Amino acid sequence: MTLQHGWQACRNCHASNSDLRVEGPWHLRANPGYWGTSEPTVLVLGFSKGATQISASQSGNFDGVAFAGMRPRLRQVLDALGIDLGTETVDQALSASSRWLGAASLIRCGLSLDIDGKLTTSGTIMPKAASATFTRQVMRSCVEQHLSPLPASVEKVVMLGTTDAYIKGVKALMADRFSDYRNINEVAFTAQGRTWVFAAHPSPANGEFKHWLGGDMGSASGRKLQLALKALGSAPVVPSAIAPTVAVTKPPRPTASSTPTQAPVAKDSIPMTSTTNGRFAQTFHLVRGDGKKVVPVMMKNKDTGRVAFRLAKQGNTKDGTVEVTDEADLLRKCESGLYQVRAQPLDKSSPANFIRPLHNHRIVKNRA
Repeated sequence: MTLQHGWQACRNCHASNSDLRVEGPWHLRANPGYWGTSEPTVLVLGFSKGATQISASQSGNFDGVAFAGMRPRLRQVLDALGIDLGTETVDQALSASSRWLGAASLIRCGLSLDIDGKLTTSGTIMPKAASATFTRQVMRSCVEQHLSPLPASVEKVVMLGTTDAYIKGVKALMADRFSDYRNINEVAFTAQGRTWVFAAHPSPANGEFKHWLGGDMGSASGRKLQLALKALGSAPVVPSAIAPTVAVTKPPRPTASSTPTQAPVAKDSIPMTSTTNGRFAQTFHLVRGDGKKVVPVMMKNKDTGRVAFRLAKQGNTKDGTVEVTDEADLLRKCESGLYQVRAQPLDKSSPANFIRPLHNHRIVKNRA
């Protein structure tokens, strides 16, 4: 597979003498690229380059192409899923210096659809592409070339787009490609021993974006966020037949597990051994609607070495991150409804992730 920051030489879907392929109403322009680290912990996959990204690619600034015009909204998606970029901004995470994130498109090239004589890259193009013969062939080729196998460093894959038809089409494609495919729920599955979730596309044209971010179970889009969070809260079992055999050892990156049943560890978490159980909050815990308990947990800041509880302003960038060591202060901030907090089950059945007190968890003021 190809996970090297920069433009890519792949021309699998094009004739040797052409960078443009036209099949009926579909136009496929050869401009594949990949952004971020070659050893990503999280891999983010858009659908294909839109008009804004294609325009950005013509400027010559490769680093600015991926998710051009929607990077603040991409950060909101990652925040909502509890995906922490540490001290990196989205711009840094999509550069060659990135330490945690990798990003590309499911269809690596730029795809557009001729509708009444006008080429479009948004709107209904995603669900239509998921069912059209030509575009499904292109997606299958991209999966085989660029996503099989995933590097050992990858712990989870986020696919942008939550329309039912798109999800159904992609799931069918993945089920056909990977023998270990297992459906989790309507927005998540496991393949290659990793959890893949569908999340709201950050495009400004996505009218359901705010509903998804809100996570309201009364909203179809909000329910999809809750289902994605539930899927990410349960680490997949990596079958021994495809489990990575070589751990990533490049410091200070986390390593992928070589033990089939071991849950992946959040990149900046403290291993919860008997000597570190004191990292958990002692005065309160949080209970999800289904009764699952999680406890705020102290994390080590890999840049400063400080060990503290970590909170983040909901939907904000790194500027909204707060570190506290006083549990009374931590409780006040959780009760304010303004913060997400890093929390983890005491039994370590899932990694530490950001959760939202009062929004999808209730606060219980006693030790878990």
